[in-house]
Amino acid sequence: MSDVGRIKLAAAELHKIDNLHGGGRLADVAARYIEYVEHAARNCTYGSNVQTRLYTALGEVAASAGWFAFDARRHGQARRHWDAGLRYALLARDKLLQARIWSSLSNQAFQLGHGGEAVSIARAALDQTRGRRDGQLSALLHNRVARGHAIQGEASWCGRSLLRAEQAFEREPAEPQRWLGFFNAGELSATAALSFLDLHQYGKAVEAARASLSVVQPTPLRRNELAAHVRLGRALAGAGRLDEAAEAGSNALTLLPQVHSLRISEPLKQLRDELLDRGAPGAVEFSERYEAVATCP
Repeated sequence: MSDVGRIKLAAAELHKIDNLHGGGRLADVAARYIEYVEHAARNCTYGSNVQTRLYTALGEVAASAGWFAFDARRHGQARRHWDAGLRYALLARDKLLQARIWSSLSNQAFQLGHGGEAVSIARAALDQTRGRRDGQLSALLHNRVARGHAIQGEASWCGRSLLRAEQAFEREPAEPQRWLGFFNAGELSATAALSFLDLHQYGKAVEAARASLSVVQPTPLRRNELAAHVRLGRALAGAGRLDEAAEAGSNALTLLPQVHSLRISEPLKQLRDELLDRGAPGAVEFSERYEAVATCP
């Protein structure tokens, strides 16, 4: 059991780095660690109780490795890790771990533009954990449903899911799950902002993006803060407030050297390109600074 505890501790340490700086440089580290643990598991002797805990630990590391790969836009690698994680979660009969991985798969689905799949996966996770999950996990899964509806243009269904997420989040978790440490009130506002962007409701998107930024700025989560600035810039650009959008993009650039996440840095590049195409005030200066910062090793 102490060996299993060390596996869980290693996964937690990787997530501390991920929360601060992004997972772009952790995917291969986590993959090698999984191979190491799997090799040890196949060549060691242990009882059924340890075996079940070991399956859960391996599933958690695989879930984390998938997230790191996803953050680096390595979608195929992420899917393979999550598939492996689901197998371990099934062997351990750990439904909460299964829901964690379903949540990630739903997130990947709407990132790839598959709204219907995102909704179906998140709803399956909600059904599977009915009576087992706390308010924090419920809120996250309802957020996933909302994003899926948003990219399909289903405003009313999206609004219902956002409301359910807010209501669920108000219930304090009895025992907070370590992997959900990133999920705060700012994440609720972030999902709302992104959903309003997909629905072309730019005024609401700006309001929600500002609310998200105000929550995340005092925290040490640099990737989340970078994402919040980019999200605000996109919302302001959509609303036609181009000079403010350029300022938000410039604020994001200040954080870019600290974060390794293609998932976040690529939308920043898209914001830069949009501001240039639309002739925004300060766009040229912003673009020159972007090139200087983004090309630094």
